[in-house]
Amino acid sequence: MPSNPALAASAVVAGAAVLTRRTTIDNSKVQLVHAPQTAKIEGEKTLLDVLEAECPSLADPDKARFVPSALLPTADLQTCFNAIKERFGRLRIVDYERELIVTQDGGTIGLDWSPPFAQMPEDSRPIVILSHGLSGGSQETYVQATVKYLTAEPYNFRTVVVNYRGCAGVKLTTHVLYNGGFTSDYGFAVDFIRGRFPQSKLISIGYSLGANLITKYVGEQGDACPLKAAISVCNPYDLSASSDAIEEPTFRNKYIYGPAMLEGLMRLYRRHRKMMETGPVVLNSKAIEKIASIRQFDELITSQVFGYKDAADYYEKNSSAQFMPDIRIPFLAITALDDPVCPERFIPRDTFSTNPHLVLALTRYGGHLGYHEKPGVCWFPRPIAEFCKAIFNHTSL
Repeated sequence: MPSNPALAASAVVAGAAVLTRRTTIDNSKVQLVHAPQTAKIEGEKTLLDVLEAECPSLADPDKARFVPSALLPTADLQTCFNAIKERFGRLRIVDYERELIVTQDGGTIGLDWSPPFAQMPEDSRPIVILSHGLSGGSQETYVQATVKYLTAEPYNFRTVVVNYRGCAGVKLTTHVLYNGGFTSDYGFAVDFIRGRFPQSKLISIGYSLGANLITKYVGEQGDACPLKAAISVCNPYDLSASSDAIEEPTFRNKYIYGPAMLEGLMRLYRRHRKMMETGPVVLNSKAIEKIASIRQFDELITSQVFGYKDAADYYEKNSSAQFMPDIRIPFLAITALDDPVCPERFIPRDTFSTNPHLVLALTRYGGHLGYHEKPGVCWFPRPIAEFCKAIFNHTSL
């Protein structure tokens, strides 16, 4: 979910009012969902063997837990806390060095490297590629929290955030923005990174809509995937279901989630409107200014620009769950049952239970991109870092 300082104050009240519950140690355990026999990674070692031996935050009976902060006890407060923090100004906790790359059709993608090359000169160390959520970028607190963890001791990985067309200050240089299934741009970025660092192993992480995108990419690539592994955090899995969940007539949807997410999209459109209007599709500007939901945005803009029949067609063709049976690399998904944006009933448990390359780390709490153990301390960078290190240690180039 994108940050929205203007809605932070109401989020505090609504978060406390809409969902109330008590957290206990018993229901804080991480549940792993996977096939009866997971895929072999190295020799006779399977994906589950590696997780159990080297990823305590996911598989250790005593350590594989997520307990929400007592100050953020509900899914809504967990979800909105990033916006609450940013209510008092943008938070910069990592340093980036930006590199702009240009696609074959003239589109511009911003790669934010961390640490900057002056601090970490080019070498063959592993690289973690991060993909942001809806209308986000490398500045998002959930991205920065992960980057900070991955680049610090004992991991010392190189990271790079892929900022899509028009996002995070990247200039839009074609009439096309981006969408949750636009894997050609992501593949272009991955190929560029591989070309620049041919001796480095690569792992991909995606958040929310970015998780949907990288999951689709990995499934499309199948056996030819150039990544060693992928990690999906708070994936909607079904774009139509997620859109429906946000449009349910509840207080929090009407006054918090819907407006916050739509505002980020409309801000992108208004910022890049002139360039988008240079394309072959004539957009209905009067109708666009009356957009009141994400589905309407995808109906009037996304589907039109990318040549889909309508929003339903866009959602159907790009929802990542349908691509997951074809994934052939180690794939970790982190999902909370109380995620208000990604409905529990659409988590593809059957696929996780049958594809030996997939593991679902299911938590009872966490909200959407929340997972705050304490205010300012996020849980998911820890299992992400453990998983990355384990995979890097057990795979060859």
